[in-house]
Amino acid sequence: MRRGFRQIMDLLEDTGDLVRIKREVDPKFEMSAIMKKLEAENKAFIFENIKNADMPAVGGLFTSMSRIGLIFNENSSEEFTLDDAGQKVIAAIENPTPTTEVDTGPIKDIVLTGDQVDLRKLPVPTFFELDTGPFITAAVGIFRKPEGHLNVGFYRVLIVDRNHVLINASGLSDLRKSYDWYRENDKKMSIAMVLGAPPWLLMAAASKSPDDVSELEVAGSIAGSSLQMVRCEHSDLLVPADAEMVIETVVDLHEMVSNTMGEFGAQYGTELAPLSEVTAITKRQDAMFYTLMAGRAKEHNNLGYLTIYGLAKSIEDKIKESIPFVKQVTIHFDTRIGPLMHVVISIAKESDDQPEQVIREAFNTNIGFFDLSWMAKRVIIVDEDVDTTNMDDVEWATWTRIGRAEKIHLFPDFVTWEIDRSALPDKTSVRVGIDATKDMDYVDDLVKPIIPGIDDIDLKDYLD
Repeated sequence: MRRGFRQIMDLLEDTGDLVRIKREVDPKFEMSAIMKKLEAENKAFIFENIKNADMPAVGGLFTSMSRIGLIFNENSSEEFTLDDAGQKVIAAIENPTPTTEVDTGPIKDIVLTGDQVDLRKLPVPTFFELDTGPFITAAVGIFRKPEGHLNVGFYRVLIVDRNHVLINASGLSDLRKSYDWYRENDKKMSIAMVLGAPPWLLMAAASKSPDDVSELEVAGSIAGSSLQMVRCEHSDLLVPADAEMVIETVVDLHEMVSNTMGEFGAQYGTELAPLSEVTAITKRQDAMFYTLMAGRAKEHNNLGYLTIYGLAKSIEDKIKESIPFVKQVTIHFDTRIGPLMHVVISIAKESDDQPEQVIREAFNTNIGFFDLSWMAKRVIIVDEDVDTTNMDDVEWATWTRIGRAEKIHLFPDFVTWEIDRSALPDKTSVRVGIDATKDMDYVDDLVKPIIPGIDDIDLKDYLD
């Protein structure tokens, strides 16, 4: 069983986890303020009356991994984890399901072109006080890569005016590379922005697929059946037949425009993006606008974690392969500690020189088209008695096992990912290595208190 976009909304409403906001709400700041408050209560929402908008807005559907589990499970289960979601995506990437093209679907109920197109009527929030304007945050963009494959990803989209948008692409994205290729080869480029896409497509779009595998085919495998697709009005792009809305655009790659938005790392990010003209909007008869709270937000970040899940597993394997005395590697990608990765490595330590060796080798680990230092802010080395998956345990080790200043290593000259907004003008920023292991001379003085047999105790055996 797989639940679609509307089925998940219905289930959340049945369980009291979906809130209907009937009072008129201003999309500038008021809407995002309410979204943030509802997120703290773990509530999904429908705004039924948004100022100057002609449709409702929904969101908050996937504010926890258990909510993502609703796609697959009868009831919400706290046991559904990032690993569960990530493994489903990886299995789908290894066995993609080709899409099926159909003549029509609900997405073609209404077709708007020419003067009928007016993006200002959409319930798009302006989230933060210094944002350039209203941003679409939950659309997945579909475009053709230079080799012809359809590619899908999440991109922030600024509403410029009635029929123009800016579609931003990060340095990690295939869209950024495609922008460069289409510009250099002077080719026409179209992008279809899909709102209210099937949940399995959201999962696939958030992940990173190999160049020769389309996320649309990955989504089909997650769903357990081929995705039904319809052709766009003004391009050869294919979009999901049962989505809520599609915004078709043509990109002007020679007109780059600056725009600023509050990002997932709780910082403002200014980027350049090409101006795109909207040529058509197609939608369901009763379409709903899907939106994600921007910035450091639960639903945004839960989908974002899938972006680096496969990459994190690859990093862990590479570090273990290259350094034989490494025992455990965990990648922490949590916006509570910034927008970059924090890498925790436990070792079977035999000398006080080993932690620095591991730190240097870890930062210089090649993970494809860049070294780990590009997107990892900190590498922490711990002993085997520390749980690398538990940041509380890691922080305990950091501040109880460092006595010498030499155990903190600073690297000032690493080129960094653009999401690292603390970077200097030359695009470098500091990286930190921490040796949080016990010094060999004090091993017996820094023993962690352990209760023998605690892992074998199940409280259910002792409680009525």
